[in-house]
Amino acid sequence: MLITVIIPAYNEEKRLVPTLEAVKSYFSKRGAAYEVVLVDDGSTDNTVKLIEDKHPWVNILSLEQNSGKGKAVREGMLAGKGDYLLFMDADSSTSIEEFEKFLPQIQLKKDIIMGTRKIKGAEIIEHQLFFREFFGKGFTWLSNLITQAHVSDFTCGFKCFSRKAANDIFSKAVIDDWSFDAEILFLAKRLGYEITEVPVIWKNDRASKVRLLHDIMSSLKGLLLIRLNALKGLYR
Repeated sequence: MLITVIIPAYNEEKRLVPTLEAVKSYFSKRGAAYEVVLVDDGSTDNTVKLIEDKHPWVNILSLEQNSGKGKAVREGMLAGKGDYLLFMDADSSTSIEEFEKFLPQIQLKKDIIMGTRKIKGAEIIEHQLFFREFFGKGFTWLSNLITQAHVSDFTCGFKCFSRKAANDIFSKAVIDDWSFDAEILFLAKRLGYEITEVPVIWKNDRASKVRLLHDIMSSLKGLLLIRLNALKGLYR
């Protein structure tokens, strides 16, 4: 079985190398077949050159301009060759070691396995700012209302898809920005896929880019767009 690890990155030259080294170490120790697809989302720093020089084994997919995490993940999912495809954040807020918890579900051939910080067994080592967490709770409530996905945590950046589920869902997804998580879970439910949540250990990276007002407005716009797209029949 081949596992594809997709890492979206925008100006991540300072945080990406330890993440890649951890991924390589994890799969190498287990003798597992894997590939890494780094999707560079129009970085203006040395992200691409750094990885080309230090980690030539990484497959780099470069987007011409910064388009958003949603598009980066979508392009990586559609380009990956794995039987299962995992996307994770460049800062390793959820460590690749947590993938171990997904393996029993993969053995059961579950199509969608997602990490969550909100159910029993999950652990948050370092919390986000209060307002960020408050917004996250509101986004989860509203997203569940609109998508009917009924999950505890939309935005944990640690989600795994079978090849078929990835093709079915991401070929229909259109949202490029922060609310793409809600769209792909909406599509998953619409297409009849079961969503399995697994509690993970998560740590906030203080260096993460936080634009609270921008993210709130972008998320509300994205959720509205999901409903409009559905009404227009764009997800058929």
